[in-house]
Amino acid sequence: MGLALHTTREDGRATIAARGSIDLHSSDELRARLTELLDAGERDVVVDLTAVDFCDSSGLNVLVRAYKHARAQNASLTVTGAYGRVENVLRTTGLDRFLLGGAEEGVG
Repeated sequence: MGLALHTTREDGRATIAARGSIDLHSSDELRARLTELLDAGERDVVVDLTAVDFCDSSGLNVLVRAYKHARAQNASLTVTGAYGRVENVLRTTGLDRFLLGGAEEGVG
C-alpha cells in the first residue's frame, strides 16, 4: 500500500497522520517529515498511527531517532493510535515506554 502522510498544526502541536505501511521503502519519507518539523522549531510533534497497519525495524528506527532528535531540541515526540501488530511491536521492543503517551524516560 505504501505510506501517505498528512500534517496538521493546531494549538502549538504538529500532528503527522500516517496511513499505510512504514517499512524500508517508506520510512525515509517519515524521517524527512519528522526532521523537517523538528528543525523548523516545532516543539510538540505527534505521530498518529491509527491508519498504519505495519511497521518494521526501519520504521521503529525512524521513530527512535526522531524521539532523540526532539529531546535534543527540548521538544517532544509522541506516538498515538498504535493498535494491533504496530502496538504489539512497540510493546514487545519496549519502545512503548517512551513513545506512547509521552513518558519522560530517555533512550540510551
